Amino acid sequence: MLPLVAYTLHAQFPTAAFLVVTRSADEDDYDELSLDSVRDADGGIVWEFAQDGRGTDPLPAVPEDIAALWGSYDPQDPDVLLELLQRVKDTAPYDFLPFLSPEAMQGDEENAERTPLGTPLVPAVCPLHSDECPPQDHAEPPAPLD
Repeated sequence: MLPLVAYTLHAQFPTAAFLVVTRSADEDDYDELSLDSVRDADGGIVWEFAQDGRGTDPLPAVPEDIAALWGSYDPQDPDVLLELLQRVKDTAPYDFLPFLSPEAMQGDEENAERTPLGTPLVPAVCPLHSDECPPQDHAEPPAPLD
């Protein structure tokens, strides 16, 4: 599921490196995630989600072959994206959603009560040819959702 999210977001935002998700510091919602932004490798915001998670514009369109992998889910719907991430977190909260790298943090995020999570959207280095070729040429195709 997470490879499909990363693959899709990379197609929607080719310069992006991370999907940034925050976690509530409120005791009542401690396990809830919120979409924050899509960022490049230097922390520059490529796409920003609404603070309350509501009213965010649809994400950019994706090619038909990627949309088909989403089955009945809409890859342009931020609520669907958040639902999938919440499922990942509920399954294994500390295994699949890593902390955002310090290089991609903004402002005082490094000192926040709860460190933002940063899902990588592309591998840093091609496993076959080091940094001499585009990583997407060797990415495993993601499994469909349905």
